[in-house]
Amino acid sequence: MSEYEALGQQLRSFLAGLLGAGEAPSAPSPRPGRRNGSAPAATDWGPRIELAGLDDLYDGTEVQAYTVPDGGIDNLALSSTDTFEIPGRGEFRMDFSGYFRVARAEPETKNWAQANVFVNLADMKLTGSHNELGTVNVRLNENVVSPGQTFAPGDRSAPAACRIGAAVEFELEDQGMTVFNKEPILLMNDAIEAIPPVEDPNGMARLYRLPLFDTRNPDGMPVAYLNRLQYTVGNYVTVAQAEAFRAI
Repeated sequence: MSEYEALGQQLRSFLAGLLGAGEAPSAPSPRPGRRNGSAPAATDWGPRIELAGLDDLYDGTEVQAYTVPDGGIDNLALSSTDTFEIPGRGEFRMDFSGYFRVARAEPETKNWAQANVFVNLADMKLTGSHNELGTVNVRLNENVVSPGQTFAPGDRSAPAACRIGAAVEFELEDQGMTVFNKEPILLMNDAIEAIPPVEDPNGMARLYRLPLFDTRNPDGMPVAYLNRLQYTVGNYVTVAQAEAFRAI
């Protein structure tokens, strides 16, 4: 067993507790992806939320602090600053902008103090550029459920915590390759005051040298690492903006 495979087993054990999986999922056996050139199919990292019956929400949707909304699908602006490490080449810091689509299940209670709201990433499209790496597009890995939730704060006037375990693909257009993560990118925010947390710049990823693999050789050694990620959730986008992002 290689060093990075042993580390992966340790991380899966750790992530199982964070994601509430009960036991650590085993390393998935790669199978053909759904799209040509996409990351291989893998074990879902949490329960899938049924999108049927949930309305897509866009610009004009009102958000109230310390209030639990009905279930829905939030189409929100998203930006991030990511730092990658490429062995033999060093670190690269990149700014991305775009949107993400977050499905929220119907809450079991409307009491903010007691509400745990479960979510899935339903789509993500970001783009950025670097003078050495060129254009990089970020999209959701459709072969894995990216689950998350907000956590009941226990007080009606206290902020809640939230996290999402994201499975994504980084498409390096100029490099002619796409890389993906086998371990969740844990998008964390310890103090949200609304669902969704619009105009919130306090999101951080909990990670340490998260390995990224080439979709053309998913069982090979990592070709890059994601070292840091800070993100900002913006406000609701318009229908036209969402359609433009989806076309990336």
